[in-house]
Amino acid sequence: MEGQLVRTITSDGLELAGFFVRGKSDIAVLHIHGTAGDFYTHKFIELEGHLLSKKKISFLTVNTRGHGVYADIRKHVKGKIEWFPCGGGFETFEDCILDIQAWIDFLTKQGIKKIILQGHSLGAQKVLYYQYKAKNPQVVGQIHLSPQNDAGYMLIKYGDQKYGEIDQTIKKLIKDGKGRDLLPPELSIICPMSATTYSGYLVEDGAGTLHPYHNPHSKNWNAFEDIKEKSLVVFGENDTFINHSCKSKSVKAIVAVLKSKKIKDLTVKVIKEANHSYIGTEGRLIKAISDWLETMF
Repeated sequence: MEGQLVRTITSDGLELAGFFVRGKSDIAVLHIHGTAGDFYTHKFIELEGHLLSKKKISFLTVNTRGHGVYADIRKHVKGKIEWFPCGGGFETFEDCILDIQAWIDFLTKQGIKKIILQGHSLGAQKVLYYQYKAKNPQVVGQIHLSPQNDAGYMLIKYGDQKYGEIDQTIKKLIKDGKGRDLLPPELSIICPMSATTYSGYLVEDGAGTLHPYHNPHSKNWNAFEDIKEKSLVVFGENDTFINHSCKSKSVKAIVAVLKSKKIKDLTVKVIKEANHSYIGTEGRLIKAISDWLETMF
């Protein structure tokens, strides 16, 4: 995959890196990684870059401030460089708006006019949240790959009573000024994390709890139900994280919940034998994306 390492600076001064594959059209796919992820690890990213290049579509895969478990990020402050401690264990979910906007601004400067937002795992919640809040007319499509339901996963794991107690503990830690304190290992799904990070998408009313498969009637479905763009949602048939985030532990039940929302121009695909990151089934994932793109333009 031929391209170039690129950087952008968010409105609050954070310098983020990414990889840009330039196409010949004014269309781009912007890929946002999941919890403590990055712009390069998953093999499907490289395969997608090749696919989009053939379709003359630009591809930008990027880091957010939540890359890695812990990251010291360069911060531009009044002409000087400081270091901002963050990463997937310490990020504030709502800050994803700043990161995504900075990368959209980068694409705009490259002459891109139409953008398809793509997110994997937690990245799916981030692109959904961004567009729900920003209503950016440049965004013409959304791709949600393995959109996670961490709140549901924790609820199923601990049960209603203990899960509710944990939620209250998290809120108290933040109120007491201990939001950046690391939580016990049993409260971490992917990586060690702080109370502030947990509150973003593992509590029932978290800003990032936007695919609550365990509760089809949750008000947090509002963002998903508000989607106006053509959208593709993809699941792995054997995704244990997602299958265990609803009481039925079935991806079929989750697909039924999504389809019940009656979103216009929504396509839902399940990749056979695939796990959360499509390891070994990357080709099937890329075909699903390719087929969907054929309906876009």
